[in-house]
Amino acid sequence: MEFIYTDSIGLTDLSVLEVGTQQCLPAMTFGPSVRDMYILHYVHSGYGTYTAGRHTEQIGPGGLFLVVPDTVHTYEADADEPWRYSWFGFVGTMAPRLALLAGFTSPTPVREAPPSGAAAALFADLMSLRDESAKELLLVGQLYRIFGMLAVPDDTPALQADVGQHVRKAVSYMNARYAERIGLDDIAAYVGLDTKYLCRLFQQRLSMSPYRYLTDIRMRKACRLLRRQMLSIAEVARAVGYPDPLLFSRMFKRTIGVSPTAYREKAKLESTAGSP
Repeated sequence: MEFIYTDSIGLTDLSVLEVGTQQCLPAMTFGPSVRDMYILHYVHSGYGTYTAGRHTEQIGPGGLFLVVPDTVHTYEADADEPWRYSWFGFVGTMAPRLALLAGFTSPTPVREAPPSGAAAALFADLMSLRDESAKELLLVGQLYRIFGMLAVPDDTPALQADVGQHVRKAVSYMNARYAERIGLDDIAAYVGLDTKYLCRLFQQRLSMSPYRYLTDIRMRKACRLLRRQMLSIAEVARAVGYPDPLLFSRMFKRTIGVSPTAYREKAKLESTAGSP
């Protein structure tokens, strides 16, 4: 396994925290786990499976999969032909939008790289930047190149541009107002569309409803707050838009798979185990 860890240089739009490459052992498994950054993997050879929530996909050479912050995920190498992959770990205000533009959508953000072979070349060059004095900037530039290559082309430009614009506007609104008691009517009114039409656009673009997307945002934020161990469950609930702690607990368990209390306890144990 080879790693490059980087130092923060104040980039807020997009910042690469680590890159690496690994030839996995047969049946080697990572997770179930929750991370606080995005991790984009490219599979050079071999096979494995990626599970996000309750959805699992098998991935082979040329496949890409994205780990999304604050979501439970597991990936496992094939027992006969284990995969070799490289990855970027990154954060930033542009990260959700770049993931959307690159075609990584829920419930399982997986896609194939373009057939040109450019993705393989970009991921293969990562370790060559280890000794560069400005490696943080070079890695960010490399990641932007990858997302630019993966940007999903519009099949019908005039219509699809509007679709993407409306969905992005709704997503921005939800990311800014998730802590408030907003609903589908509020989102549709902000975008300027009928609620049913907005739902159709979300299904077309993201394969989920606006309500599901808003719930996912709230649960990701809740996971981060619970890991910090600073707020009560009721305070976390209110911080992510749920005045009723019982409703929050039901939605959290339905989405994440465990109760907020159990999630917090597991995070505390993991933190203690990782302490020197």
